[in-house]
Amino acid sequence: MTRLKSEWREGAREDIKKHDAKLRKMTGMGLSALAFRAAGKPVIPNGAMNRHRVAAIRVSAGEGAIDCFAESVAAVAAYLGAEAFIPDAGDVAGLYEALSRGADILFLADDDRFIALHAQKGIVAENDAATAAGFVTALSAAAGGLTGRETLLLGFGRLGQKALTDLLAAGASVQVYDRDREKTAGLAEGLPGIEKERVTVLPGLPPKLSGPVFDATDEGKYLGAKDLSDDMILAAPGIPLSLDDDAFRLYGDRVLHEPLYTGVAVMLAMAL
Repeated sequence: MTRLKSEWREGAREDIKKHDAKLRKMTGMGLSALAFRAAGKPVIPNGAMNRHRVAAIRVSAGEGAIDCFAESVAAVAAYLGAEAFIPDAGDVAGLYEALSRGADILFLADDDRFIALHAQKGIVAENDAATAAGFVTALSAAAGGLTGRETLLLGFGRLGQKALTDLLAAGASVQVYDRDREKTAGLAEGLPGIEKERVTVLPGLPPKLSGPVFDATDEGKYLGAKDLSDDMILAAPGIPLSLDDDAFRLYGDRVLHEPLYTGVAVMLAMAL
């Protein structure tokens, strides 16, 4: 099996360890425990994960493979205890190589979708759903639960729509804001599976963000310290981060933000 290159393996592992430590501080759970809770499955201990072989396959469709993307995915799988590798080939040849080398979980991404596939069971985990589930689970734990809590959802694109479903399932009453009002237009009448009595569409941002906030936007540095309250807890999987540098310096200990590791960990747990 091709060994993970030490220069990115160790760098990614250190980043994942830092994220794991912040998760533990804010939520009381490490990355593995969070991933399995978000997936609704019992935790598989790190020592028992090595029976699973995970292949992160480079895909060159569209804009092409992203530098170090497969390496980072493999590093997350390895951090959770799986045997992870990157096929030497990419695309269909990489898929063939991964299966030939006994991979049971396959990670693949193009410009539109990022999935994990269990080759034997036919289970597919999709990144938007996994990321939403992971960050809602983290936000709920950091906030001491969301049942009956008024929670702000920023952004109602593909990720925001998944997050709304998960926030409602966690018991929250959700205020939704998206600057593109066409995206939230249907919420006033109620969408299939959406409890409209627990959803409020906001015409603009609140004067100050407070309490639990899920940030599914992709615009950077549009929130300053003056826009935030001391009781805010922010789960922000999107990139770039919405907080400007001063706001993050002041409130960073109340912010869960990273664009990849949580989603990949939950995808892996979902696919098992």
